[in-house]
Amino acid sequence: MTGAIGTMTTQRGQWMLATSLLLLCALFLPGCASAPLELSRQTWSFLQSSEERGGKGAPVVWAEARLQYDSAWQIINTENTKWFFLRDYARAESLLMRASSTAMRAIIVAREIRDRRREELARELSDLQDRLANHREESDNHLARLQLRDELTRAELKLSVAWRSQGMDSLEKIQAAIDDARGAITTLEARLADDGIEDGRQPRLWREWIDETVDWTRTSGNALVVLKAEHRAYLVKKGKILDMFPVELGYRSAREKLRSGDAATPEGTYSVVKKRESGSKYYKALLLNYPNDNDRKRFEKARRSGELPRSVRIGGDIEIHGEGGRGTDWTRGCVAMANNDMDRVMSHMNVGDRVTIVRRAEGWPK
Repeated sequence: MTGAIGTMTTQRGQWMLATSLLLLCALFLPGCASAPLELSRQTWSFLQSSEERGGKGAPVVWAEARLQYDSAWQIINTENTKWFFLRDYARAESLLMRASSTAMRAIIVAREIRDRRREELARELSDLQDRLANHREESDNHLARLQLRDELTRAELKLSVAWRSQGMDSLEKIQAAIDDARGAITTLEARLADDGIEDGRQPRLWREWIDETVDWTRTSGNALVVLKAEHRAYLVKKGKILDMFPVELGYRSAREKLRSGDAATPEGTYSVVKKRESGSKYYKALLLNYPNDNDRKRFEKARRSGELPRSVRIGGDIEIHGEGGRGTDWTRGCVAMANNDMDRVMSHMNVGDRVTIVRRAEGWPK
């Protein structure tokens, strides 16, 4: 009887042990899963295939995907050091799936960035097309000069190559073709500017304007001197150059301004008549007294000679203003500069100060 009871006790203990083990396995069943090696392999393969499209186009987003992948493997390595029934790879699996999702987002973001860049390049090319069309019209009376005709043909060919480049996959090559065309058009503009000068009188006059303006600042106020050919403005104070700023001009500024709507930046010595710290369409602005007496005389002479039709007007509202920094001439005759440069100019220039604009100045600044 005692033996039977002992046997029953032993069987009951074994049953209880087996039941406990089953309960323990049930309790730790999620932790008994194996490492997600196949998911990791698939995720790594996708990261590698997406690097070219997402990693280069949206590097920040793709770097986030790589960080998620690396974090998942840190968890896997940590879990592998534990007893098998304590391992839990659920968080690692979640990070691996997030890594694939983030890599896909990087591809989408990169595509959006690329599409926007293509649109910007297309607008840039369209602006160059308009510039060349204006200069082609302007150069009609000058094409007897072989050199100028060659420059026009070269610019047209470069622009044609830039248009064809739009079908390329490489945005860098498209940008290079556009830059090449811009360089040819800029050279043409310089030739046109030179061709408009029959002798040395005009350059001497420009230099006289500058020298007079610089002398004026020694006793009277501050001034800006704008050199159109260089696309630079110099802030002058007490006869010394205080600072220099890149500027953008009217999109037909290879010529001298004659009338309203010709999109040329005027040339002459002007005064600031209004200082617009706010309310300007283009950040901040200095309104100039264009047209001055010389502008009006030149305008009337052009109308009497038939160079301008009687119906045109002389125009106005020429400013030095902000919202520049676009890398191309785009205004309707004003001088534009970057907003931070405009802030510095506004801190020095006041109503009554001078703004002298010339096409170029040989030997100035020294």
